Amino acid sequence: MAGQLLDLQRLDQGTDAFVAVDLVGVARRVVLELAPLAFAAGYEMSFEHDDEAVVVTGDQTSLERAVTNLVQNAIDHGRRRGTILVRATNDRCIEVSDDGDGIPPTERDQIFEPFHRLHQGGRGAGLGLDLVQSIMRLHGGHVEADQSLSGGACMRMVFPRAEVAGSGAPAG
Repeated sequence: MAGQLLDLQRLDQGTDAFVAVDLVGVARRVVLELAPLAFAAGYEMSFEHDDEAVVVTGDQTSLERAVTNLVQNAIDHGRRRGTILVRATNDRCIEVSDDGDGIPPTERDQIFEPFHRLHQGGRGAGLGLDLVQSIMRLHGGHVEADQSLSGGACMRMVFPRAEVAGSGAPAG
């Protein structure tokens, strides 16, 4: 957690060093890194992507940390059953879904508050989702909580639309 907070502080100093980052590559790396942990906890792990590359401007290290936090949350709160799906989409999103109990609609905004925990006595300090939200804000996007098709949680990192080079206008 200390490393994550230091990364956020570094990013907060300025986004001048943002570069092209492939969301498909970010998601793939996190899945490969955390799959053994998910398997050991009783999950299957799945990775999907719409295109071979979905490029945004950002900081790769912090984006990998954000996706890692979402996958670790799915491992910690998915009731040790089913599949954790990580998906990179054409519309500049990364989704992490599980087959757990999901997040009640009345709690979906509060889970991003610092130190808020959906279940008391669980792991962590309640800072992971706040950190993901902060990282996404620095990238001009946001994170949202939804329900997966199975009724579990679906956390979605949504990046701003691409701009057409030189026009300042959104593409597509």
